Amino acid sequence: MQTPTTAQISAFGRHVLTASASVVTTLAVLSILKPADAASATGAIDQISTGVKSIIAGATTLIGLGSGLYAALTASPLWQMLAVAKNPAVQTIVTTPAVADAVPSDKVVSQ
Repeated sequence: MQTPTTAQISAFGRHVLTASASVVTTLAVLSILKPADAASATGAIDQISTGVKSIIAGATTLIGLGSGLYAALTASPLWQMLAVAKNPAVQTIVTTPAVADAVPSDKVVSQ
């Protein structure tokens, strides 16, 4: 998923603002809304648009920070070892030396 760019957010805000203002203007022209109510509604729409832009900008910043922390965590040597250990394609080879191989030959006591 790609986060929206600032231009896309601004375009979205302009379209929502335009559509909402058109509805408010139409209601005011048809005398369904009083001029004071229409001005109040337009101001509220502007505040909502500004709030949405701020929320998206903050979320984008937090996503960037979270991605950086995740990248730093997964790049650590411990994480890499755990990832290799979880991989079923990796075969674990365990060798146990025999006791005879562990004792040096000059220390062998003959009976």
